[in-house]
Amino acid sequence: MTRFTPGLLLLLSMVACSSGAAWQAPPARESLVPEIHADGTKFFVFQRDYLAVEAEPGFQPPGMPGSRQRSDNGLRVGEFEVEQRLTLIMQITGYCRNGFFELYREQTFRSFSVRGECREDATDADREQFQQAIALN
Repeated sequence: MTRFTPGLLLLLSMVACSSGAAWQAPPARESLVPEIHADGTKFFVFQRDYLAVEAEPGFQPPGMPGSRQRSDNGLRVGEFEVEQRLTLIMQITGYCRNGFFELYREQTFRSFSVRGECREDATDADREQFQQAIALN
């Protein structure tokens, strides 16, 4: 009969835990809601409304909001992806050309939002172009 050492058991448990599927955001409708104040300050809300999934009451699929998984950098799994997604959205839309400050996040089981402020003031072109919400998908 083979004897298992504590080190081997630890190694096996680490391998078993690290082989899970990568986190993926649930299907959602996303939008960017620009808000330009009279003084030129540019705010925004990135809104992600999760699409309804038919499931039994109390069932929470892996990767849904509220899960407690964490990545190697200490952020809750999915938070880093949101930061990358916001940066990409700003590059594509041209709304915050010089970056942005995140003011707060709000997450429920049905939606997720990030409110932020752009690092630059609005131009006349910004005021003309960004008058309504932008559907992102």
